[in-house]
Amino acid sequence: MPSLHSLARSLDGRATRKLIAGAANRILAIRGDPRRFSTDDAGRWVNRQPGATFVSPDIFTGFRAQVAARVKDRWCHAYTPSEGDVVVDLGAGFGDEALIFSDLVGRSGRVIAVEAHPRTFACLEETVRRSGAGNVSCVQCAVSDRDGVLNISDSAAHVANSVLLDGGSVPVPARSLDSLSNEVKIDRVDLLKINVEGAEREVVKGMDQIASRIRHIVIECHDFIADAGGSDRFRTRAEVTAALETFGFKVERRPYGGPHFLRDLIYASREI
Repeated sequence: MPSLHSLARSLDGRATRKLIAGAANRILAIRGDPRRFSTDDAGRWVNRQPGATFVSPDIFTGFRAQVAARVKDRWCHAYTPSEGDVVVDLGAGFGDEALIFSDLVGRSGRVIAVEAHPRTFACLEETVRRSGAGNVSCVQCAVSDRDGVLNISDSAAHVANSVLLDGGSVPVPARSLDSLSNEVKIDRVDLLKINVEGAEREVVKGMDQIASRIRHIVIECHDFIADAGGSDRFRTRAEVTAALETFGFKVERRPYGGPHFLRDLIYASREI
């Protein structure tokens, strides 16, 4: 039997979302499930549950606990942020992972959640606002090796939108990490998470000034896309690793296999 998520995704469309949400809510109420689904005035999907409200461009049926497990396994494998830390989340999407970082750093910490695509960014802002995550600041820009303007793709699969792809149709502001750090006024970063769909090479090139003030970095490189027949421009792991080592970071990979995207995660750390 297909899962609720897979069934909903197969039927997804703005005209049908309200019907899907209503039917799902009746089933969830019978089961005693605390989640409730709806759509907002912009047609975005809203997933309300204790501790979080996720607002997403497509149908998202997950639990907050599932998101937390993913964040802790993937992004906190080498370092878990704690009370008072500063986390910079590049490629924050609709904010599901930013909420987990928000909890980890507590009221005295900060999360800078950065998303390039304007449609996804609007969801990020709503997720943060509706969830009451007051320690999260949202910034709409692409992070690259210099300031300027870049074009991002506009796929319905929002998690795959990238400034690396030819034919990007949506212009977005671009900042280097150095420029962004000055803009949001941070003097240190305890964890820098980078998941920018192949543009990680450019991000690392733009962190000359802030690099010495970053303690831990986790980057999802995208060699697996090139391995699957995509552009070789996605083959970034070796170059990113070399650049981080030049900055004085110790770089490690996960000591086991697993899904293809996990194989291209790299973890870097240094004393500051």
